[in-house]
Amino acid sequence: MTLQKYNALSDQLSDTQYLSVEMRDALPVILVRHTDFSADLAIQGAQLLRFAVQSEEWLWLSETAEYKTGTSLRGGIPICWPWFGDAAKNPSSVTAHIIGDNSPAHGFARSQDWSLTSVAESDSDIALSLSLENPAHPAWNGEASLLLEITMSASALTLALTTTAGQKEVTVSQALHTYFPTTDIKQTSIAGLEDESYVDAIDGWTTKPQTGPVAFTEETDRIYTVTGDLTLKSPGSTMTLSGNNRTAIVWNPWIDKAARLSQFENDAWKRMFCVESADVMDAAVSLQPGESHTLRMTLVNRSI
Repeated sequence: MTLQKYNALSDQLSDTQYLSVEMRDALPVILVRHTDFSADLAIQGAQLLRFAVQSEEWLWLSETAEYKTGTSLRGGIPICWPWFGDAAKNPSSVTAHIIGDNSPAHGFARSQDWSLTSVAESDSDIALSLSLENPAHPAWNGEASLLLEITMSASALTLALTTTAGQKEVTVSQALHTYFPTTDIKQTSIAGLEDESYVDAIDGWTTKPQTGPVAFTEETDRIYTVTGDLTLKSPGSTMTLSGNNRTAIVWNPWIDKAARLSQFENDAWKRMFCVESADVMDAAVSLQPGESHTLRMTLVNRSI
């Protein structure tokens, strides 16, 4: 099946100017090599693995990422859907569609093969769309389809994830689980969440106020309310993250948890952090039959 997928992609991309496909272990990966930027995109999970402008990487990908069938890679932008994190921690409207006790963390969209549905190229940008029609999993009895649209240019990266309900009402929680690089996590901060409240998953899921920019001094796993753009600052880099998401997850595993994570070097916590554009908890999205909702994020690197 993997070889068939590779051959089909190779045929689809044969007439494109900037795109090609290669196999990395078990997974086909689309290579975007534009004159102004470059990117790698795994068909499994429609997971953008890397994006770079002028050799500056905008995303972080683990040095020990594994290209295995059915396993999400650590890094880039995995898609968490139709639930986020531990299924049991989701709202009852989301768990109503979840069956049994063996539901995978962060849902199943990130481990399924998507279909490349369109490519548009120009001298300044590239737009791709990928679809997951009628995704199914033994742990989920909901009905919906997914469309991911990715637009790349030297000035911005935009992802738009559209969920369309099937023949019955459905509620999903979701996240574009973005991993960012840093040369020093202790000198990294996030502005734009001042005076917002957050749920601290490390401290018993208690709600707390944010004072000042977010800094990293210990294991961090927080769900923030979002009302505007975020500014991500690390040594030599300033990025703006915007979108229509109502929540954002800020995460870094720090020392002890890093040692327990898969596809993650023990000291990788020093070189990465996550800010996830999300609709989770009270912001979960409820759709009537045939109704659609789009989660959008745009990333701009101000340091270029």
